[in-house]
Amino acid sequence: MTSVDTMPPPMVRLESQPDDLMGSSDVADVSDLLPGHTNGLEDEVKIPATNGLKSHPVVTTGTEKTGVMPPLQPESKKNNKGVPWYHASPNDIDPVTRGLLENYSKIPSDQVQQHVIAIREKAWDVYPYPCIGQFLFLNLTINLSPYYPSLVSRLRDQNQTLLDLGCCFAQDVRKLVSDGAPSQNIYGADLYGEFMDLGFELFRDRKTLKSTFFPTDILNERDLLLKGLDGEMDVVYLGLFLHHFDFETCVKVCTRVTRLLKPKPGSLVMGVQVGSLVGDTKPIPIPSGGILWRHDIASLERVWEEVGALTGTKWKVEARLERGKGFGEKWQLEGTRRLGFEVYRL
Repeated sequence: MTSVDTMPPPMVRLESQPDDLMGSSDVADVSDLLPGHTNGLEDEVKIPATNGLKSHPVVTTGTEKTGVMPPLQPESKKNNKGVPWYHASPNDIDPVTRGLLENYSKIPSDQVQQHVIAIREKAWDVYPYPCIGQFLFLNLTINLSPYYPSLVSRLRDQNQTLLDLGCCFAQDVRKLVSDGAPSQNIYGADLYGEFMDLGFELFRDRKTLKSTFFPTDILNERDLLLKGLDGEMDVVYLGLFLHHFDFETCVKVCTRVTRLLKPKPGSLVMGVQVGSLVGDTKPIPIPSGGILWRHDIASLERVWEEVGALTGTKWKVEARLERGKGFGEKWQLEGTRRLGFEVYRL
């Protein structure tokens, strides 16, 4: 991509979508990712095209999957529905999301509930995250930010670009598009390609959405497709993402995220995650177990202080702890809250 902001954003999407990615010969050349250059990638690398994929168990472009979550053990792969974060049906569907499904996706009102249940069951078989079990993907998060109206304006009026990292079904991408953001300026990436494919089923927009989606592992430095976007994003969105890491890994992840942003003041990282009234390290009750860091505002600020020291950059953190649906459940740790944030490059 050239340095002219008004130029079309980099695309990886193929015009013809493969019926079965694993058996398809259709690939995208990294050299085509950014018109005119390859961001310093000297070797030609072939990477499977993923937008509109039918099946995609492969989750990185490298040979090694480091993983945001450890693989489930064989006995857990049955995806036990007896865990407290599995709900048979949504208690209610947020009116904003329902409106998106009815008006954007054209799903009849009386079919919405069964439709989302069917998609959730497929997603549970991919990986039983609490956000899947509790239908939290029906609670849009990006529009909760006080910065949201300005974000839509940046994408719509200034031709800026956004990457939704850890996008799951890319439900927040659809919200942005429904509010006027050009879909071709928006990218989505997740560890599990199956989730992104289920997003097309959930929103029934496989033939109309022009966003680019690809599987990626943020901890895999050999992921050349992600490297192809380095320095090209105006905004990176991290929805329910950073709470999967311990403190040190969170610093590493955020440092990697900064490389995706354009190196100029105003570049933005924003998101929402599971937070805590007091930042600390605790075992968490999720399928993979583990010892992860729950951030409060002060600890999130420390992350970005360390990122700044490592990269020679300065960042301003604006954050808030809130109660919200799915946060503060009985099975969760005491003091659990929703942590929303915007981090601006100075």
